Amino acid sequence: MDSRFFAFNPRPTRLALVVGACALAVLTAWALAAARQDTEPFAEARAGITAGLMLVFLYAFHRLRPRPEWGVTLSAMGVRVARPFSNAPPMELTWAQIGSLRRLGRKGDVLGLFFHEQGRVLIPRHLFARKAVFEELISALEERLPPPRHDA
Repeated sequence: MDSRFFAFNPRPTRLALVVGACALAVLTAWALAAARQDTEPFAEARAGITAGLMLVFLYAFHRLRPRPEWGVTLSAMGVRVARPFSNAPPMELTWAQIGSLRRLGRKGDVLGLFFHEQGRVLIPRHLFARKAVFEELISALEERLPPPRHDA
C-alpha cells in the first residue's frame, strides 16, 4: 500500500473566522465610540469582550493555516494524524490499534477512529477544503479496516 496523504485545508472555516473577526472589529469600534461619549455604562466592558473575541478568532485563523504534512497520512504501517491546534508531532496509530471507524454527529461530519482498548481520535469534516476529500479519506480507511461488528 502506497502512502496516501489527505491535507487539512479548512478554507470555509478560515473564511468564517476572518468575517467574524471583521464584524467583531466593527463592534469593538462602536463600543469604544460609545464609551468615549459616555452614552452607555458598560461600553468599555463590551469593547474589551469584543476585542478579546476578535483576537481569539484571529488566533484560530492563524493556527488553521495549511502547513506541510498537516493532515492525515495512510500508510502500510498505520495512520498518522496531525493535531490542528498543537505544535506536537502527529499522532502515529498502527492498524492494529484501531478497532473501529464510525461517523459521528447529526450530519455524520465527524470521523471517529476508536481504539481497541480505550480512546478515540476525532477528525472533523471542517478541517478539509471539500467534502469530497473527507469522503475519500473515509472510503480509504474503510477499505483497510474491517467493518464494525454489531453485537445483538
